[in-house]
Amino acid sequence: MRKIVVGLTIAGMVVGGVYAQQKKAQPKREEAVKPEEVMQVLKTGLSSDPRFAWKLNQDEAQKICSKYKSREEMPAKELQRVIQLSQQSIAYPQWGIYWGDWKEGQKIVDSPSGGRYASYGFSDSPTAKGGNCYACHLIEKGKPGGTMGPNLYGYGKKWGISKENMNSPEAVEKLKAVYNIVYNSWSAFPCSSMPRFGYHGNLSTNDVMNVVTYLLHPESPVNK
Repeated sequence: MRKIVVGLTIAGMVVGGVYAQQKKAQPKREEAVKPEEVMQVLKTGLSSDPRFAWKLNQDEAQKICSKYKSREEMPAKELQRVIQLSQQSIAYPQWGIYWGDWKEGQKIVDSPSGGRYASYGFSDSPTAKGGNCYACHLIEKGKPGGTMGPNLYGYGKKWGISKENMNSPEAVEKLKAVYNIVYNSWSAFPCSSMPRFGYHGNLSTNDVMNVVTYLLHPESPVNK
């Protein structure tokens, strides 16, 4: 019994000594990193290609969002300003709001290759259109997807759109509302992590219209 007690005592001394050394070796907690220091790190980490330069310049809405740790901490006045700026940025197709081609929209939603300025060795074209939407959403029944964003299966039904009313003024307004979200998500959800597809030029106005049609059209597999 005495041997066991002595053994435990020695083991405790060793562990305690190691813990003390580790605690002593820990660096002293420093002050929060300053925004200008973050920008310097970003500048050294990004390519010198001028096509990437815009990524280093925050627009007014981004500057507002960056001032707060979360959207919940943002004052109502700041939230409204981000929404206002985002709504002002929205551009529409030449012919206005209309039902597009849901099959073309499906291709964009399925493709993960959009938004690239260089191929980086991949076989796909750097200019290929794509939303990579399944990274964050569940969309078609039976297709695996992410859960960071809301479940979009049956999205058109949730908006109350059917074959009977899809050409009504009310349905067109709903089409426009969803278009605004896809074009610039901050117009409805300020500082959201959802990409601002149309605003940043990743998708054209017609591309956005096709994606929205895919999400809402009664014949789309999203709503089957």
